[in-house]
Amino acid sequence: MGLVEDLYAEILENTYISGRLYKLVLRVPDKIIDRIQPGHFAMVKPSDTYDPMGRRALAVADIEEHRLIFYYEVFGRGTALLSRRKVGEKIKVLLPLGKRLFNYEGDKHLLVGGGVGLAGLTLLAKKLRDMGKKVFIAYGGRSREYLGMVEWLEKEGFPYELFTDDGSLGRKGYVTEILKEFPKDWVVQACGPKPMLKTIKRMGTGHKVYFSLEERMACGWGVCLGCVVKTAGGMFKRVCVEGPVMPMEEVVI
Repeated sequence: MGLVEDLYAEILENTYISGRLYKLVLRVPDKIIDRIQPGHFAMVKPSDTYDPMGRRALAVADIEEHRLIFYYEVFGRGTALLSRRKVGEKIKVLLPLGKRLFNYEGDKHLLVGGGVGLAGLTLLAKKLRDMGKKVFIAYGGRSREYLGMVEWLEKEGFPYELFTDDGSLGRKGYVTEILKEFPKDWVVQACGPKPMLKTIKRMGTGHKVYFSLEERMACGWGVCLGCVVKTAGGMFKRVCVEGPVMPMEEVVI
């Protein structure tokens, strides 16, 4: 695993945002920061015990100097324990993980994030902007409580549009509708729940589309085979090492 390191990182922030969303900020050595690219993720150990034994995969959402920023949702025991960790504590993380990262081809990029899936795209947005490319972000969720990263969008100044299923914030409807409004020369990068990705694939809009996949992971380095996805050729690939980013046409969802 060469450049991957398992280390203890200091918690600088671990705050509740809205809905089930939390923001986690960790201090890590500069030598790690320098290796992080959009698409990389970390395997975070929620507690210092073996209950739960496994770690949780979190996408690197942003980098600010010596700090790594993550967003996560509380669903089960592991993330519930993670949400209780305090500022100043040390938490074990394995990073940077993921070998197949985002493609920067094209001059115009539409980023489509569903819920916490937006955190898998935000570092990419900054990278594309630094490269002088045009970026538009579409961000959707069930209701306004599930759009907890709006503050990040406003702070960074990206053009964006919000969607909620119930119309409580932004446009009422599914975030996937945005694809109908952008010409085919926009490259689409998407991250979110499987129903959202399935809808994008079913729409067949003619865009070049890349998925940053979210799967349950136990190890993060390809040993446990818990994150495999079926490919169009009938084979299986591990999201952690043969992803997490894959062209839409390659994946069976």
